[in-house]
Amino acid sequence: MKRIATVGLAAGSLLLGMGVHAVPAQADEAENASSSRAKPLAKGKFKTKNGRAKAFGNIESTGTYEVTQDKITVRFKVRDKKRDGWTPAVQFAALEAWDGEGTGLYFPLAKNLRNGRGAPDPNQSGSIDGPPINNTVEPKGSGRPECRTCSSVKPKPKPKPKTGPADGKYTFKFKKSFTSKYTEYLAVREVLLRKKGKKYQYKVGPTTIIYAASEGPQYALTPSPDARAARPDGVSVQRSVIRDGRYREALRKGLTSARRAVPKGWTHFTNKKLPGQLDASTETWGYFTGYKDDAGEANARLTLRIRDNKKDGRYAGTIVAFTNADASVAEEWALSNLQDLKGRWTSRVVHSRYSDHLLYRSCVGVYDEVDGKVVFVPTTCGEAQILY
Repeated sequence: MKRIATVGLAAGSLLLGMGVHAVPAQADEAENASSSRAKPLAKGKFKTKNGRAKAFGNIESTGTYEVTQDKITVRFKVRDKKRDGWTPAVQFAALEAWDGEGTGLYFPLAKNLRNGRGAPDPNQSGSIDGPPINNTVEPKGSGRPECRTCSSVKPKPKPKPKTGPADGKYTFKFKKSFTSKYTEYLAVREVLLRKKGKKYQYKVGPTTIIYAASEGPQYALTPSPDARAARPDGVSVQRSVIRDGRYREALRKGLTSARRAVPKGWTHFTNKKLPGQLDASTETWGYFTGYKDDAGEANARLTLRIRDNKKDGRYAGTIVAFTNADASVAEEWALSNLQDLKGRWTSRVVHSRYSDHLLYRSCVGVYDEVDGKVVFVPTTCGEAQILY
């Protein structure tokens, strides 16, 4: 059996922690998927929204974005519809769970200034520090993880321009694009900017999420021995429906002292607050709820995030299982981090019609090639925890 360091996703056994299930992806395909030369996962256009101040009606920012396995790239321009003392500026943030990378305020510089105003120089733009774009896509929750890799793209030192922000009627295209390694969310907002003496003044518009990565598999699940589906980004997802009653004993042990009710609202959890979990090399955080579908049938929904806190040759993962009332049927999912990179999150959303109980355990493992297929092998797992 040849061991490889690659990307994959496979299901294991929650109880044993060492089960191996094949993933229909070749090693070379998985490696190519992480290449920046790979086909874009998503691309599109955007346009900013106006703020409350009347002057926002005179500016706008538009552009395009492209998302690959490795990065987000944004090309953009601003438009000023009126000479009113304000310059259009734009700001971005690329997010991944609670971590992210934000920019300063990008704006066009005037070619020549008259009375503090002037038309833009097509070859020159400016940037200054601005208020960070707050993360608006993640719930606060209990035990919210700290931001370990948040950063800001600082304006590079350069000679002070002899001119100031451009003001007039124009469209200005920025020659340099914004790129980031964070590829889950992309946020933008337009900004009104002006310079009074040596100081800049600004008013920020509303934040708009212009790109959000697919949360994960959301299937109408049917009892079948094995069901596989390929994600658009080339990562395979596998689930298994188990009918051997292996979870009955775990439920009896875990629910004897205090039975947890099926949740009606969102419930947050983190492995840091539950016993028997792994050390600080991996971190699991999530929230779950029960709901009824259009047919009135009970379902469960789980959003799970996994962060690898240590680059050690192991991949962070979590194995979850949904069961029916007596645990005679269980549905297992194995969710693992895509790369062995310190501080990086992966996210999955799973829906199941088996909504009576939910169990999970945190794991770390490796990816092996078995019979030409990539499999995730959990090597160390924490204790199984019953969420409800």
